[in-house]
Amino acid sequence: MTRLAVILAISTSLLAAAAPAQQADGIDKLLAGPSANAAPGCAVGVSRDGKVVAERAYGMADIEHGIPATPQSIYEAGSVSKQFTAAALLLLARDGKLKLSDDIRTYLPELQDYGAPVTIRHMIQHISGLRDWGAVAAMEGWPRNSRSANNQDVLAIAARQAKLNFAPGSHYSYSNSNYNLAAILVSRVSGESLADFTRKRIFEPLGMGTTHWRDSYQRLVPGRATAYAREGGGYVIDQPIEDAYGNGGLLTTVKDLLIWNDALQADKLGAGFRDEMEQVGVLTDGTHITYASGLMVSTHRGVREVAHSGSTGGYRAWLARYPAQGLSIALLCNGADSNPITIGRSIADLYLSGLAPLPAYKPSGPAPSGLFVSAASGLPLRIKADADGRLSINNSPLTPVAKGRWRLQDTDYLFGKDGNLIVEANGEKLPYRRVEQVETTDPAPYAGRYCGTDNPFCMLITKAADGGLAITTTGRLGLAAQPLKPAAADLFTSGAGTVRFLRAGSGRVNALHLGDSRAWAVEFVRVE
Repeated sequence: MTRLAVILAISTSLLAAAAPAQQADGIDKLLAGPSANAAPGCAVGVSRDGKVVAERAYGMADIEHGIPATPQSIYEAGSVSKQFTAAALLLLARDGKLKLSDDIRTYLPELQDYGAPVTIRHMIQHISGLRDWGAVAAMEGWPRNSRSANNQDVLAIAARQAKLNFAPGSHYSYSNSNYNLAAILVSRVSGESLADFTRKRIFEPLGMGTTHWRDSYQRLVPGRATAYAREGGGYVIDQPIEDAYGNGGLLTTVKDLLIWNDALQADKLGAGFRDEMEQVGVLTDGTHITYASGLMVSTHRGVREVAHSGSTGGYRAWLARYPAQGLSIALLCNGADSNPITIGRSIADLYLSGLAPLPAYKPSGPAPSGLFVSAASGLPLRIKADADGRLSINNSPLTPVAKGRWRLQDTDYLFGKDGNLIVEANGEKLPYRRVEQVETTDPAPYAGRYCGTDNPFCMLITKAADGGLAITTTGRLGLAAQPLKPAAADLFTSGAGTVRFLRAGSGRVNALHLGDSRAWAVEFVRVE
């Protein structure tokens, strides 16, 4: 070997050795600062081609008792859990015990007849139209984690809904009901709980030794990190108090999540299993969405990404694969103010090559702000512009990426020459029309009592002390009335959701629709 060849070989070896250290330093810069000694933090795992190349932890697993986080700390994975519920259904399909094209009422006869079948595949791809049970419970005055709920409670809420958000397969709308009902379906078909089925068929065979489900929130879990939320100048405990699971509730470590990711990539659950998991939904109009079986299949800066985030109580999670580069990222956090997608992708950027540059477009001309209403859901979207022309939605800044196109994480907002808006999200292109904003309105036509057609509680619309309107639910006593803020004609926003008042042919207000992004147009009829 020539002297030059020796020098080049040594240099290459040194560079290869330096890269992991630089990447680890990059993770430290992302997480060591925010995760101080008296604050919650995160555990991170990174693997390349099935080999773990980084395992690190930051912050405290238990602030009360001064216990620091370690890579072995157990966290709750939130909606990252959904892919395991979906995998259970796919395994049952391979066993010949069900078909993904089956009508879910075959296994869940308690649900109402919606006029068109909702299939198992519709459920796991969030195109079923089923209302999110947590959104409906919040309308009643019991938002998630304000009281304990189990999967039978979810079934009871779902069973009383006579309407869907939309015709099955026609749109995408994220709904936890899909996956809680899927957990029940797995149990009814297999004869054992989702927890037992996944333990026997997934966790034990793959060697995921610490992974199990929070099917009882009262169970002691040695090594579990406590979840926190900020309050005032410090933190309060923000643990999930639900027994509902399948939508979330997976207790796990970054090591076990990397084992799962690498098993999927290597098709260890059977030939073609990964492809089945990554098969994205197709709407009735032929649109391919980005959601598959508990997985989002998209791109990050030009690199194919298979991922999902999670959020339950104060837990936050992110699990991603970049198959072309053999990279997996697992992130588990116990602070509600953590942003797992931003952190997770920033970690991925340290390891990925061939990334497309970040947008550097600078817009000119007037900022296209205003109030827009969705043609599909009827929900409003308010886009604000500051004095410098920067746009935001609910205080989250939008990034300009091209003329007339702005972005917030994975959603693009396209402003047309006609003044209207197209929202590109999850593969769909959703039209929004600009509407005239209303600042004040006469409360007299709206005040009254409105009772649910699908739900056993009422909404009280009253005149507030400031002369405006307020909304209160009868579903939970003692709740303070929330102000209704006028947005457009007969359209109001509130902490309870968006309220659209409906009028009879005479012009009298005779009903209202209460909704949010996961439960559209829940009807309440005026009774007084």
